[in-house]
Amino acid sequence: AALEFIATFPILLFAGLVALQMGLIGWATVSTNDAARAAARAAALGNDPQAAAPGALPGGLRVEQVTGGPSGQGYTYTVTVQTPRLIPMFDFGTVSRTADMPAYK
Repeated sequence: AALEFIATFPILLFAGLVALQMGLIGWATVSTNDAARAAARAAALGNDPQAAAPGALPGGLRVEQVTGGPSGQGYTYTVTVQTPRLIPMFDFGTVSRTADMPAYK
């Protein structure tokens, strides 16, 4: 029994790390969407979208880029965030999300 455990433990550990990494990517995606909405909302209210996006992110995420501006009858902003890494040797790139917000009058 111990031999089987020793043989399967690395596989189970790897599967667990992959599951946790996928969870981190999902968390980053949802948080990036919130940050994009915050940036578009800030612009619609006349505030600074460049400051609103990082303020909407949890502490473990950092903004790579905030782009956007007026678009039709409102504002469109895209926020890009570096995906957090559970295992430093693997890089999963960035997550970008775009949000639209109507202009307030």
